[in-house]
Amino acid sequence: MKLKSILLTATGLAAAMMCAPAFAQDTTSATAAAPADDADAVVVVKGIRKSLQSAVNRKRKAAQIVDSIDAEDAGKLPDNNVAEAISRVTGVQITRERGEGGSVAIRGMTDIQTSVNGKATNSGTGRAAGLNDVPAELLKSVQVYKTRTPDQEEGGIAGTVNVDLRRPMDLRKGWTAAGSVRNVYSNVGETESPYISGLIANRFDTTVGEMGFLLNLSLQKNNYGEQYVESETPREFWDQQLASLPANQKNIVGVYKVRYGVERGYVERPSYNAAFQWRPTENLTLLMEASQFNAKEHRQLDVLEARLKGSNAALSDVVLMPDGKSLKSATFTGTDLPIGPWANDQAIDIENRRLNFEAVWTNDRWEVDAGISVDENNFDMEWYRQTIRFSAATQFKIDMNSPNSVQGAPYVEYTGINLDDVNNYYLNEFENGKSFEDSKENVWQFNASYRVSDDKFIRSVKFGAQHKDRQTGRAYGYRYARFTGASAVKLVNFPTGQGYDAVSIKVPGFDSPTWYRLNLDSIIENFDDIRAYAVANKTNTFTGSGGWADEVVTTEDGFGSFVATEKNSAIYAQINYGFNLGSFPVDGVIGARSTSTQGDSTTKQNPSAEPVNAPIDYHFILPSATAIVHFTPKLQLRLAYTENVQRPNFGEATSWVSLDTGCRCGWGGNTDLRPNHEKSYDASLEYYFGRGGIVSFATYLKKPDGFITWTHEVNVPVGGYEGVWTIDRPTNAGPGEFKGYEFAAQGFFDFLPGNWANFGASFNATYNDKAEIRYPYLNDTGLGDYNAIGNSKSTYNLALYYDTPQFSARVAYNYRDSYRDGADLDYAQGLYSLYVEPTSRLDVAVNWTPIKQLTLALEGTNLLENNTQRFWGEDKLLPMGIRVQARTIQVSARFRY
Repeated sequence: MKLKSILLTATGLAAAMMCAPAFAQDTTSATAAAPADDADAVVVVKGIRKSLQSAVNRKRKAAQIVDSIDAEDAGKLPDNNVAEAISRVTGVQITRERGEGGSVAIRGMTDIQTSVNGKATNSGTGRAAGLNDVPAELLKSVQVYKTRTPDQEEGGIAGTVNVDLRRPMDLRKGWTAAGSVRNVYSNVGETESPYISGLIANRFDTTVGEMGFLLNLSLQKNNYGEQYVESETPREFWDQQLASLPANQKNIVGVYKVRYGVERGYVERPSYNAAFQWRPTENLTLLMEASQFNAKEHRQLDVLEARLKGSNAALSDVVLMPDGKSLKSATFTGTDLPIGPWANDQAIDIENRRLNFEAVWTNDRWEVDAGISVDENNFDMEWYRQTIRFSAATQFKIDMNSPNSVQGAPYVEYTGINLDDVNNYYLNEFENGKSFEDSKENVWQFNASYRVSDDKFIRSVKFGAQHKDRQTGRAYGYRYARFTGASAVKLVNFPTGQGYDAVSIKVPGFDSPTWYRLNLDSIIENFDDIRAYAVANKTNTFTGSGGWADEVVTTEDGFGSFVATEKNSAIYAQINYGFNLGSFPVDGVIGARSTSTQGDSTTKQNPSAEPVNAPIDYHFILPSATAIVHFTPKLQLRLAYTENVQRPNFGEATSWVSLDTGCRCGWGGNTDLRPNHEKSYDASLEYYFGRGGIVSFATYLKKPDGFITWTHEVNVPVGGYEGVWTIDRPTNAGPGEFKGYEFAAQGFFDFLPGNWANFGASFNATYNDKAEIRYPYLNDTGLGDYNAIGNSKSTYNLALYYDTPQFSARVAYNYRDSYRDGADLDYAQGLYSLYVEPTSRLDVAVNWTPIKQLTLALEGTNLLENNTQRFWGEDKLLPMGIRVQARTIQVSARFRY
């Protein structure tokens, strides 16, 4: 939808809601929390109205620009993880993969920070945790901070997603029990995914003060089976293919591969949150809590691929796309063509553990808190990869925009080969690898605030300190065997015996061929025989980081392995101020945060080389200032200036390198990488009305300087190896600029008579007018595609809901404009960068509460079956492919006592 249509819809909706009578109460406290006795709303579902009102009140009272989702809201919608829960928040854009919400962008930027109960958390060697691993059932609320104040930890220049887990003193006194069961039916892969959760808590008085404990458990199993048709890396042709082209077509561009694929498997996520609180006096509260989010995944990737380049094939019947340069269709004829199946079976095990101790002391003027926390996580992965080729394959035809495929996806016709005969399949390569990442972070922090006055310029002063000590590392290794020439082996003669599977894809409107691959169970059962066969018959001399005689693949020094330590210390101070600007009250926060990061990383360029040490040394002073002008008790203008910094991931800023001696190419880290420093300017005009009603308009300008992207370096030396290499590694891009606008409106139609007053609506839209990064293109001419990765020009959400204590329903529609999915910096100034077409989703949820203790729900997602379609180039020069997104139907029951 065009921006004009969006704004017309928004204006109409805002006008309708602003006709409602205003019941909003004046707010004088910038930090007041909801009364504890009202906190049973966290578990006892009080409806959509209650959840929206809680989120609006939090936004109204906050010192930052923040939007949020309350627990009732997440439980009322078909949301299975945090990423999905915030997908309808203004300015948030998410991707979906393997049947669930995945990566998150805020206002067009993808570098986000994650935190749990206000403390930053991470995963592996990265700077943020995976939000899809946090189940929605454990949430109290989720906040999306678009600006920060000095008392918030730096990091995540896009913004911070904070997850608040439940604590016992959030609940009413006495026992609380709650739980849910859910089953999700998906039409893609015809899978079923069960979800179950439970909570038990008690809050009680003793002779030594008030106490409470809580245990919240969740178990999810997401079964998925995504189907896709895709292509890879457009470039000009070379060698035999180039020689076969006529003189007037020597510079045409074609993709490297075309793939039919299916990605199937499951993710099991057992998680818990346990907490104990003790209030020995009215002034002192002690907390001990532990949480763990685990994920155990088996992922099976199956592909039937045709490689257009790097063979002896000649091109004929060439047809070009309308641009006159990009290859639409052709016939490839040769011998031993590189076409056939490819499969990768992955076992992934993720553990995120967190232990936290806090003490809070308050009186009529002071609030002091101190805490110690430990954050540990592990990421382990093992894989078995197989590449299979067809015997006597002499020809195939390709059409990048064929009527035989759906929505303009590539199509391959395999001629001269019988895919149904497994005797035509030869194993070309076999690989086994492992990767381990681990991290442990100890955090100490102290905060104190002093209320100076209620009517003087300085209302309160807050200061604090934090120290973090983190150790992290990665061990990576692989071994592979190639079987060619006299060692070529039929699939049926490989040591797995007759253990193979038939594979096909289910893409609407597409007639898929069936192909074969080695069965994973047969691989595991016969792995000792496979290793012995590889030792005796492989035709390659370089086997990776270890040999096939070893029982376990080597993952020690070199090949991307490293260890790193980092110590970060920060201090901050801020004042909350207030004064009158004429007849308008003004309040806000001004202060600064000073942060110092020091450490080092150690790696080896190869297992026999000397260790290489790279220092980590960053220092920043990050000022910020906010002001809220209260024109009326309902209308306020919020202004903010903030500075923030995004440190590189540990794997990006090390000296590790992984090389392939065949192509004399590889990838690695960059010890010269620096953090991305950002300055941000924000304004938000907000009008509050009714119970949970709001109309707001915001604008923002973000200026990052040091955006981290990957680049392609040619003819560079690598220590410990002879000659020069072509290396892909991260680098700092030039300055960038993000500028945009947000509009939001929501409320219930309280002005309507009878049951019509139970209806409500919400609408929000984000228009990113500019999202530009000065990428360092190879042979940069100053001209090229500088669109930021992950940024959609426009996004909007529209919802209509009906809410009573016994029955509620919601219809929600989400639209996301096209966006750039990758920066191809080494060819044609990014002309063939990958772009995702606009996507949309229609979701519906219906809830029935026959008795107070039980709610039954029927929910549906992606009811219009919108799929993800991608193209090469902003101008759609070539279809990249299509990925089928599932339509799901969910049935659930929630109880509470």
